[in-house]
Amino acid sequence: MNFFKNTLSYLFMLPAILIGTFAMVSTGVSPSIWIQNILIWLLGTFLGSIYLMRNKEKRLSKGNFLPTVVIIALLVFPFFFNGSDGIHRWLTFGPINVYIASIILPLLIIQLWKLTLNHHEIYSIGFYFITLIILLFHPDAGQLTAFACATTIILWKKICQWNIKFVSLILSVAFVILSWVFLDDLAPVPYVEDIIFLVADLGMVWFVIGILSLLLLLSPFFFYGKRNIISLTLGVYFLMTMIVTLFGNFPLPIMGYGISPIIGYFIAISWVKRNT
Repeated sequence: MNFFKNTLSYLFMLPAILIGTFAMVSTGVSPSIWIQNILIWLLGTFLGSIYLMRNKEKRLSKGNFLPTVVIIALLVFPFFFNGSDGIHRWLTFGPINVYIASIILPLLIIQLWKLTLNHHEIYSIGFYFITLIILLFHPDAGQLTAFACATTIILWKKICQWNIKFVSLILSVAFVILSWVFLDDLAPVPYVEDIIFLVADLGMVWFVIGILSLLLLLSPFFFYGKRNIISLTLGVYFLMTMIVTLFGNFPLPIMGYGISPIIGYFIAISWVKRNT
């Protein structure tokens, strides 16, 4: 019974995954592509449910510097790989490409929030802008925008000095603008960035259901369970990763092909479910 109750947290992902899979199948995408989303969901649901079944006594770990540094360092790793046309967003292991930002950023948002809880706001701001610089050089306007919009909520809420608030906000806006000025020239992959348009090609009913399935992904952060600043912040992050796909060639999470955004979502929803 507890396993089923914990699994409910991950069922919010299933409609978007299945609709995206159906769109891929309908357009002749190889099974070796779309099956990965289903398999990672099954594995993530199993592991996540076991994680949630562990002792749920509140043991909110304190934010400290070493995990934050390690997390940010992982964003630097793509620069040690060849990349594609000067774009460094992926860790490449043979046929496997890991879109590292979509895994790391939800975890980093949680870690920065922990730092502010321990009154390390200045360090949190420093780590925040270091991350923006790294994302700017990836370059990745989509993840940078989503991360900036989400994390600004934490900084604005937790920082007491108004001058620091406004300087941080102005600099954040500047980074976002710069990231969109220097967009990469990579062509979109239909079943990754344009998956919602493949769904729309199936008919208006499918398109509406597809949009609703994406909104369902956001409901655990905004409407389901306990709402607090970190839950809302993670919700804004995932909302922005969806919105930016309307303006650039960025992966649509969960519905489109790509296991990395699914892993990032698992990390966020599991942590929120366990700690709030």
